[in-house]
Amino acid sequence: MVKNKRFMSWFGTLLFLIIVISGCTLGSRSETIIIPSKKEEYSDDQGSQQFQVKTIYPLPESFQLLGWSAPESVIGLFGKNNKTDSTMLNLQRLNKPYEKPEMIQRIDVNMTFQELSPDGENIFGITNSAQGTSLKLISLPDGKEIEVASFSSSQQLYLQDSSWSNNSRYICYLIIDATKGGQANVGIYDTDSGTLKTYWLKNFGTENSLMGVNISDDGRSLLLTMFRFNKSGRYNSIVMGTINDSDINIQYEHQIGSEQNAWLNNDQFVFLGTDGTLYEYDSRNGELTVLLEKVDSFEFSQDRKNIAYSVYEKDTIFAGKFQGKNVLNEESIYHGIIPEQIHWSPDNNSLLIYGRKSAPVGTGHPDVQSYIITFQ
Repeated sequence: MVKNKRFMSWFGTLLFLIIVISGCTLGSRSETIIIPSKKEEYSDDQGSQQFQVKTIYPLPESFQLLGWSAPESVIGLFGKNNKTDSTMLNLQRLNKPYEKPEMIQRIDVNMTFQELSPDGENIFGITNSAQGTSLKLISLPDGKEIEVASFSSSQQLYLQDSSWSNNSRYICYLIIDATKGGQANVGIYDTDSGTLKTYWLKNFGTENSLMGVNISDDGRSLLLTMFRFNKSGRYNSIVMGTINDSDINIQYEHQIGSEQNAWLNNDQFVFLGTDGTLYEYDSRNGELTVLLEKVDSFEFSQDRKNIAYSVYEKDTIFAGKFQGKNVLNEESIYHGIIPEQIHWSPDNNSLLIYGRKSAPVGTGHPDVQSYIITFQ
């Protein structure tokens, strides 16, 4: 009996200590479980501060920034002009710590640049002359030029927009024919095969004004932005179309507030609605999902795992991890600028930002500046 009493006493004391210890630790054991969508790998890093700013590098004055050519290297036209030869422009590279541009090659001043490929290896440019317009690819760093298409000056064709697929395989461009009441066609150049295909946009009509084009990685789907007109007036719209042998068939349309959009993969894309809502649309099941609200501009990393964005009425840039249909680990990374361009570095460790700084009160003249922000 004595042994039993001693055992019961010892057991009661032990039980009491366990309850006390567990009670003291309850406050630190709460956790959030994220349920990812199908085919998404779950990573338990919600507590990490992935986007803590390490260094901010102001960049030299630039005529035009093109983007990243490597994890610590950006390309652009730096300086106001070339003082020695007004017929040429200097295509230059900035390497870390991003202070002094290095010459890549000289470019004809009549060539205007449209897009640097996401892999940083090619530039899509336009050369204008008295004879007409030539669309070219410039290979970096050897400067080799490939003519994609050419148009005579008598044709009155105008390049409205151009963009690369995220995998850098396709370059697509939107041509407007002034002689046919604004009728448009899309050209798609495959850099792997070196072939060009052109598609007339027959189903859109001349009453609509096409503004932009964006192509998926498989080269089989397009996003077109345009002005639409109805009895109530004009509105902006985004259309998803799939490419058949010679036509583009409309699959989905939604009213938008901004031309900006992006493909997440060959079946899903994101766009901004009229109220600044960032939507994701999945063409496989027709599902429309809200990702963020009150977004003014956004940019996904090349691997589509991170997003940087700004919000309405705030001169602040945020960064977050994109997982499934959620934006996680959101951090404010820079305050005092309204971004016009945002580019993720290939390794996702830096952001190239070009924008307008908040104007001092009473001046009304915002300062234009570009920065590179690196994360810890």
